[in-house]
Amino acid sequence: MVPVRPRVSIGLPVYNGERFLAGAIESILAQTFGDFELVISDNASTDGTSEICREYQARDSRVHYLRNETNIGVYRNCNRVIKLARGEYFKLAAADDLCDENLVSRCVEVLDADPTVVLAYAMTTFIDQDGSPLSITDPGWHLPMESPQERLVYVISCGHWVNVFFGLARSRQLAATRLFPTYAGGDCRLLGELCLQGRFVEIPERLFIRRLHPEASSQNPDVGWQSRFFKGRSGCLELPFWHICLDHCRTILESNLSAAAKGACLRVVLDRMFSGKRELFLELCRSGRYVWRDKAHSLKQRLS
Repeated sequence: MVPVRPRVSIGLPVYNGERFLAGAIESILAQTFGDFELVISDNASTDGTSEICREYQARDSRVHYLRNETNIGVYRNCNRVIKLARGEYFKLAAADDLCDENLVSRCVEVLDADPTVVLAYAMTTFIDQDGSPLSITDPGWHLPMESPQERLVYVISCGHWVNVFFGLARSRQLAATRLFPTYAGGDCRLLGELCLQGRFVEIPERLFIRRLHPEASSQNPDVGWQSRFFKGRSGCLELPFWHICLDHCRTILESNLSAAAKGACLRVVLDRMFSGKRELFLELCRSGRYVWRDKAHSLKQRLS
């Protein structure tokens, strides 16, 4: 018997998330819109993550648990749950965040009502590790403009919180992108490709709850930490600002925009690189020092 395809797929990539994982899963299973599957991809966790996931899989048939043999990095793990998803709509979830019970239903309503919208998401409330509210402003990614060029310029120019992925996207349009790259901030590349396919709509209700804590990726700017987190291993060259600028250029050149629109968008990227030239230089210096230290340490270990 062929399994019934769910309307919504929720992908939850996780690594050592036992502290907040149960709460995150509970908030997903409590959604008022129940026609979904929850695909959990465990990135070779070494804590109690596996036991928690297996318990929920045994309890609820909508939960599907898979485990990677090795840590493949957070974005490759995100791409894995996207590729495994069977639903018409896809939602990314994190092991330390929470969802209001109406989040999925409200996003489905928006996507069902307007085929020109490729992504619907809700406003965000930030909390700390103890669940207390934080006074953080999130400008959001509300892109209702008809012009793909205007939407892309917004994505290129912005550098704020990317909570938009925790809404719902159309799976077919998501699959038409290059998905997530393996560098910090690479989610903006995916946003750039996705916004060319349609509009983003923000639901003016705080239905997504993002938790900030010392182990969160947004709280760890160290190059070595980022290398392990995004690629699953240390000693990798990390040049996120360089990568995102070059990726935006590729997105523009491979798009269906007119020649004039492509030129205008490329100028926005170049302007951003010029204004951030100091950061581009420092990024080269930091990454070079880190790779040199890591290689020197490895050589020392082999010789000892």
